Amino acid sequence: MPSQSPTPTQETSNKETNYYFIIQKYLKKQYPDMEKQEVNTLCREVVFAPENYVSKVNNNPKPIKPLRENLADFIERDKANKDFIPYSLDAEIADLIERNNCETSSMNEYYRWISATADILRHTNDGEITHEDVNERQEFLNMSYDREAEILLCLALYESAGKAANKTKMNTLKFKLARLREMRSIVRNTSTMINSKKMEDRTKIQEYYNYCTNLLAQKENYIPNFNLILNLNINHNSDEDLEEDYSYINYLRQVILEMMRRLEETSIENQHQQQQENLTSKTEAIEQKLEIKQFLNNVQEQEGR
Repeated sequence: MPSQSPTPTQETSNKETNYYFIIQKYLKKQYPDMEKQEVNTLCREVVFAPENYVSKVNNNPKPIKPLRENLADFIERDKANKDFIPYSLDAEIADLIERNNCETSSMNEYYRWISATADILRHTNDGEITHEDVNERQEFLNMSYDREAEILLCLALYESAGKAANKTKMNTLKFKLARLREMRSIVRNTSTMINSKKMEDRTKIQEYYNYCTNLLAQKENYIPNFNLILNLNINHNSDEDLEEDYSYINYLRQVILEMMRRLEETSIENQHQQQQENLTSKTEAIEQKLEIKQFLNNVQEQEGR
């Protein structure tokens, strides 16, 4: 008898496998005495917690690394789930984020940041500050924080997909991140110099402008003289998350873990508050019934006299 092809519904079901649910299932198999909420919490921590995190199993502290290893071994021994680990799309997602921001190449965006900073400096130093100049400056600052968050996310995704395979992309992003922070520092540093009549302030703005025009004239990945950027108070090469051994994926896991924990605590608080409100409503209803009953008793007593 010929084998039947899977229906569209079956194909969709296969593609939409809930791996988070599968992890919960296997944790429950490993630790059958744990309550459902504890399993949910442990599942979240197994997925997102950084390497040095210490979780709890039945109120006993357990380092997260051996917990992950034990879970992997447990799943691997199950013959029915050999294809448990799905193909990773992390690097593709990071590529998509970068392409949406960088047009034809990643470095195009880098030069746009420098040009925008130079324009802001020029408008700040032309003798008149308009509302457009203020808005231009604020829009750049807002953009810089948004893009920094996206770059950190992309670095975490590339690291998760394979640090060695994506080393070149990660180095480019770290280079861009350092320059983006420098451009933001320059724009923020000029805030106290706006409409200033002091010669030293106007000289400082001119130094920043010269720094930007010099960067625009250089090739990709050019790093200016260390003493110059230190003197201009815009150096970010020593930031911890630009170091070679920094783990962006652990940082991302920690952020997500803390966010989910806060949501869980908020949910529990809301449930408790709702229970309190329900209890108060029931108490008020009972008191109201008692008051009505007492009132009727009083009326009956008066009518019987």
